[in-house]
Amino acid sequence: MAKPIAFGDYQFRTKKSATEEARRRISNYEANDRLNAEDEMFFTSLFTLHSEFAEKKGVGISYIKVQRDFHNNRCLYICRVDGSEIDCSWVHCIQPAPQKTVVSMAFRRAVKQIIIAYKTAQIDNVVVCPILKTKLTFYNSHVSYLSPSFENMLNNFLDDREIDITSVALVNPKPDDEDQRGKVADQNLVEEWRSYHKNNATLQLLSAEANLRKLKS
Repeated sequence: MAKPIAFGDYQFRTKKSATEEARRRISNYEANDRLNAEDEMFFTSLFTLHSEFAEKKGVGISYIKVQRDFHNNRCLYICRVDGSEIDCSWVHCIQPAPQKTVVSMAFRRAVKQIIIAYKTAQIDNVVVCPILKTKLTFYNSHVSYLSPSFENMLNNFLDDREIDITSVALVNPKPDDEDQRGKVADQNLVEEWRSYHKNNATLQLLSAEANLRKLKS
C-alpha cells in the first residue's frame, strides 16, 4: 500500500505524485530565478522534512532561488537572511510521512470549510495584514492559528478522549478529489472535533507572505 507524502498543507498519495508536482513547479524557472510566493511556500514546507533542515535554514530563510548543477539539472538554493546561501535537495525531502502527520492533516481537512468560512467573513473586516500592513484580498491571505497552535489543540482534543493519534482510522479521498488529505473515518469523531475547534480555536487573517515568514524564521 502506498504511503502518503505530507508537508505543510500538501499531501500526496505516492512519492511519484509528489515528485511530479515538485518537478512541475521547478520547471518554470531558470538559473538565478527567485521562486514566487506560492512555490516558495510549497518548497519551504517540503524542506521541513529535510534531515538537516535546521542547519540548512540557519539564521532564517530570506528566499529560495533556482540554480543549475554540473549536469545542468535545476536545483534549489536557500538564501538566508544573513546573505549566505546553501543548496537544499528537495529530492532528499520527499519521503513517506509518519502516521501522526497524516492523521493531523486529516483533522485539518475536517475543519477546512470552517476555515474557509472564517476567511470569507473576515476579509471584508480585516483590510490590511496586522504584521506587514499589506492590503489583504481573498487570494493573498492565509488563516493562521494563534494560541493554542493547531497541533496543541488537536493533541488536547484527543487526550481528553484518551485517543492515540496514530490509532485514528482514515479513509482515502477519491482520486479526482483536489484535496488529497485523508479523511477521518469516524463521522461522530469528526463532528466532535468541529465543535471543539469552534470553541477553542483562535484564528487570525495574515498575508501569505507574513504566514510564510513564520515558517521560514
